[in-house]
Amino acid sequence: MNSHANGVVGQLPAIKRSPMSFYSLVGIYIILILIPWALSYIEGLAIRGWYEELITLLSISGMAMMLCQFTLLNGRVDAINNRIGVDNSMRVHNKAGEILGILFFLHPFLIGLPRFIVAPSFALDNLWVMFTSSESATGVYAWSLLIVLVLMAIKKKKLNMSYEAWRYTHSVGFVAVIILATHHAVTVGRHGRYNAWFDTLWIVLCAIAVGVVAYVYFIRPRSVSKRPFKVVECQKGSTDDWYLTIEKDGNFDFDFEAGQFVWINTSQSAFQRNEHPFSIASSPRALPQVSFVIRSLGDYTRQLHKLKPGQRVWVDGPHGVFTLNARNAQGIVLIAGGAGIGPIIGLLRELNDRGDTRPVRLLYGNRTMAQMMFMDELREMATTLHLQTTLIVNDAPEVFPPDGFKGHTGFIDRQVLEQASAGHNNLNWDYYICGPQPMVKAVEGHLHGMNISRARILYEQLGF
Repeated sequence: MNSHANGVVGQLPAIKRSPMSFYSLVGIYIILILIPWALSYIEGLAIRGWYEELITLLSISGMAMMLCQFTLLNGRVDAINNRIGVDNSMRVHNKAGEILGILFFLHPFLIGLPRFIVAPSFALDNLWVMFTSSESATGVYAWSLLIVLVLMAIKKKKLNMSYEAWRYTHSVGFVAVIILATHHAVTVGRHGRYNAWFDTLWIVLCAIAVGVVAYVYFIRPRSVSKRPFKVVECQKGSTDDWYLTIEKDGNFDFDFEAGQFVWINTSQSAFQRNEHPFSIASSPRALPQVSFVIRSLGDYTRQLHKLKPGQRVWVDGPHGVFTLNARNAQGIVLIAGGAGIGPIIGLLRELNDRGDTRPVRLLYGNRTMAQMMFMDELREMATTLHLQTTLIVNDAPEVFPPDGFKGHTGFIDRQVLEQASAGHNNLNWDYYICGPQPMVKAVEGHLHGMNISRARILYEQLGF
């Protein structure tokens, strides 16, 4: 690394702010789920010991976490996700879901634990009454259903369940859980018994959460239905990837920034939820056509060859902040793993369309050369952009790298990252990472080890 190259010393702040960092979002999330617990203290109820206060903290914060799962961390509300970043949102959503499952599983046992200490001979009978009494019924239903939903989310890859079925189950199940849990909180919770405004708080928050789900499933599709697209072509881009191109089927406003993604619905109706998220691989100049790189990984993507030219599809978006967005980087490193080349080639095409003169480095990794896409286009871009491409493969052929490219065998490690910006002040470069979650996490760790600011790292993980 050379922090004094090109007469530049020190680190420049990015002109346009990056999406909120993961840790900033975690901090805000923790504050939000603690607010209802803090409000409970202004009710003036007597404190009856540290253990009861611990149960109160866990119960109220757990309820707040569940409400945040489909409001703050919904993933489909643009006003929120354009600031916090969809990937950050989903990372917190998934981890919070696991913690939430643990908290709710332990909830009745933590309440009954003192009875095992004070009167162990009656404890099991008391626990049985807790689970079977009519007063606790809605709480028990919510408790049981949430545990099932959390386990399904954690094990969804092993359940051999279609993505659509899982999404429906997850959303409908959540609505049932949040309504049941809210009823339990306002009928059993001691704070609401003495202060009706506390029950009102839960009811209002429950209504907001259910309203967000209703918006995503019933209101948003109405606007999507007014902007139909049609398939232009769907062809093989590599041994494992499809290259899909669609175009607007009508006169309506639609725009995007290179690097964003959309949800594509191939059903006959925009209200049928057969939709999947795919990153845009084209630049805005290609409109009214929009292209995508899609890797064959599941039942849906393996059947993309069934899409016919002229077939109508529905597009929800664009979403995401994985964009060039007028930042002041003195150089750009684009790091793609597998189908992560999709939004990365979109960014490259945007840079090429602009006639950008900054140094651009592409690190493009795959298991084999047969999975590489856009080789001819990348060679051509090297004549119009200050572009240098390094191909990284796990299994290198005898003749590697191909003419016009640099090559590396193995993984995208720190050595490859340091070589990409050698001779430049890489502290003032932007780094864009897109690929599978393990690859994104590993590369992000290497960049932090190189003292690259979090504000200079933008990433997008493939899949939700």
